[in-house]
Amino acid sequence: MSIPGIYRALTTPTQAQPSVKENLPLKPPGGSEFQKILDDKQLNFSQHAETRIKSRSIPWDSGLEKRIQSGIDQAGQKGSREALILADNVAVIANVKSRTIITAMDRTQLKERIFTNIDSAVLV
Repeated sequence: MSIPGIYRALTTPTQAQPSVKENLPLKPPGGSEFQKILDDKQLNFSQHAETRIKSRSIPWDSGLEKRIQSGIDQAGQKGSREALILADNVAVIANVKSRTIITAMDRTQLKERIFTNIDSAVLV
């Protein structure tokens, strides 16, 4: 919570604070394919990953999602906990057990070429 949010909570205890989802922009009519994938819940996405995918205009579609799910399955079979999954020009880091995408980037964001806090890499 931000400092102004904490202050509001302390000064107006009887007023309920809006949830994070209430502050999000409304979905566009029809929605995007990425939004439909988010709604399907076959994979979980951290707030950070959702923001990165949208702000970096990463071309996320059902084909890419299936490949990443396959990569998570393969990493899980080998006992991985945190995996880097590379699919064409997209790289994601995922928590295998919770099937959560932690962050995502495309080729233009791979400047440093260093990935930390992973125990496996999967090419799909």
